[in-house]
Amino acid sequence: MGGQILGGGVIALVVVLLWLIYLLPTWYARVRDNAAERNAVRLNQALRVLAESSEASDDVRIQLSTREVARQQRLVKKLEAEDARLREEYERAETERRREENEEKLERTRRDAEAARLTRALEAEERKREIEALKRDPRVRLQTARRRGRLAATATTIAGLVAIGLGTWQAIATGVWAWLAVGVVVTALGMLALRRMAAVAERARRAPMTAPVAVQEARERPEPVLLNPTDRGWVPRRLPAPLTATAGSRAADEVAAAGAREKLEQAAREEAARQRLAASQPRPISLDEHREEDAEIERQVREMLARRAAG
Repeated sequence: MGGQILGGGVIALVVVLLWLIYLLPTWYARVRDNAAERNAVRLNQALRVLAESSEASDDVRIQLSTREVARQQRLVKKLEAEDARLREEYERAETERRREENEEKLERTRRDAEAARLTRALEAEERKREIEALKRDPRVRLQTARRRGRLAATATTIAGLVAIGLGTWQAIATGVWAWLAVGVVVTALGMLALRRMAAVAERARRAPMTAPVAVQEARERPEPVLLNPTDRGWVPRRLPAPLTATAGSRAADEVAAAGAREKLEQAAREEAARQRLAASQPRPISLDEHREEDAEIERQVREMLARRAAG
């Protein structure tokens, strides 16, 4: 029973506090407006009295006592000081409001820049994963090995042609045919290797070659297409301004609370994206395996060329 009474008292206290939080600013603004209006009326009355006293005749001016004049002057000074204070308060409030607006704009810009940076980082991560998938593809590695073998065979052929030219000159000059024979053999071996590689490349070109799964999925994603962007169709009439656009209304408060919740959710999503990006950072790729395979292919090509030269 005591817990129920205590709970009811707490609820009543919360209701009273909420009512006071809503009522006090309105009451304070109303009191300030009334005070400013009374001060303005008093200032007008004082100015009227001073004008009448300045325009009156000498007899009327003599009838005014020194105490009344001093009291009116003090009242005028007090009203002027009150007016200056109200002006300073208004300017201070306006400056504070502008500062808050600028801070909100800067915060929004910062959040947009952070979201754009995360988006670019995720896109770069996806592109990096596609490139890694292509590098891990055995077809790509095979093409790299063929390219290197073709380069070695081309270099061998060029070296053979140079040897043929040198051997021809030496045979004409001294009658020694050794360099010419070596150049012919090396050139024949290089051309034979190039011919074999061309045949292998032709067979590989005829074979069906499919792209990696990740690249195919990225290419097969449909893009949204507008049927007719210029056709706007029926244009509705402009509706009245909603209650959410009215400052101080309950709908505006609910919209502000929803906006605050959305900002919190956006911050949580950005933090989760940062953690996911940090967790998905790729480890350094070891190139030892690729180097071993390339070295094995080059060794086989050199052995084949050596056997051809020895045979």
